[in-house]
Amino acid sequence: MKFNLTCREVTRLVLAGEDRRLAPTERLRVHLHLLLCKACPRFVRQVRFMRGALGRWKQYSEAEPRA
Repeated sequence: MKFNLTCREVTRLVLAGEDRRLAPTERLRVHLHLLLCKACPRFVRQVRFMRGALGRWKQYSEAEPRA
């Protein structure tokens, strides 16, 4: 098993983590990469921000009565 991940692989796993629970080894490898990389933690924050914004938008759109 390859220990270190590339930024591209981390991006793929972070996005996959939105759809499924990552395996413990995947989570560990992503976590270790995030400790060493400057760009990938920013990407993770952006994904979390978009998830939160989408959740707020869904609540807003469901609460609005349509005319």
